[in-house]
Amino acid sequence: MLPTSLSPAKPQKSHVAHRMKAVKFHKTNVKHTARYEFYERVEKAAKEKQKIMRKMAKPQYSNPRYFGHKCLPKKRPYWRMRYCKECGIRH
Repeated sequence: MLPTSLSPAKPQKSHVAHRMKAVKFHKTNVKHTARYEFYERVEKAAKEKQKIMRKMAKPQYSNPRYFGHKCLPKKRPYWRMRYCKECGIRH
């Protein structure tokens, strides 16, 4: 039907949206892209750094009295002091 002044033509609706409902889209689950691998390495490095920071906060590393020792050396009176092979200081 041709448009006239008495009956103007209405644009016909396309049923594209209706057809799209029937088609299911699956998300691609790609895990081997360069960007994905980069962020995976960054997260791994951040976790490793946090682990190191937690370890360095322990007194063995943050307290200077532990200098080279796993356990805090005993403080002895000056006449009983022994030479320490680990740090080279008398305790």
